Amino acid sequence: MDEIINQLKQSLEDEVFSKDEKRSLKEIVSRIPLTSDQLTFLRSKVYDFASEKATDSNYRFILEWMKQANNALSPKTRETSDVFFSPGESCRNVIVQQINNSVSQLKICVFTISDDTISNAIITSHKKGIDIKVITDNDKSHDLGSDIEWLAKEGIQVKMDRTSNHMHHKFMVTDKQMAITGSYNWTQSAARYNHENIMLTSEAGIIKSFLSEFDKLWNEMEDYIN
Repeated sequence: MDEIINQLKQSLEDEVFSKDEKRSLKEIVSRIPLTSDQLTFLRSKVYDFASEKATDSNYRFILEWMKQANNALSPKTRETSDVFFSPGESCRNVIVQQINNSVSQLKICVFTISDDTISNAIITSHKKGIDIKVITDNDKSHDLGSDIEWLAKEGIQVKMDRTSNHMHHKFMVTDKQMAITGSYNWTQSAARYNHENIMLTSEAGIIKSFLSEFDKLWNEMEDYIN
């Protein structure tokens, strides 16, 4: 999101929205999946930037800039999916990217979280006012290196499975628009050593099912208590 906002600011500075600037903005948008909430947020930024910059002498340019900026932000309407694999950084990167791109809500349901890069992204989003709920497994929360206590102390809502069975899911839904799921555990060893996978999808039926399952589990699970 920050990359897109910076690109919008730069395209407005010299009062010339060049073809290269528009092409660059479209390229960024094409590789960063945006939810409808994120698009609404970015379009509000377009309006804010235009209002700050507008004068009697440049209003025609400002109107054209707003038109071109909103056109560049327009996503492809078709639902999309992509798959990522570890070892390597791609799975971790797509998790962090989706957390950073969130503008309203994150629903996270994972067996364990011990990767500080991911936890830092969650905490940063929480501090920005994102509504975050985390469901996890009670046994893994006591492992050496677990970040669950850290997240809870930061004020993030955490619930856990205290039954004799394991809550073994690994999925997250961002802004009710994008879902991540797969075998990938949110640990450093998963990035460094394990053969794992993640699927990122915007398919509405899949997202609806994950949201329904999350809400069911959230009502069943117990609040985190250290």
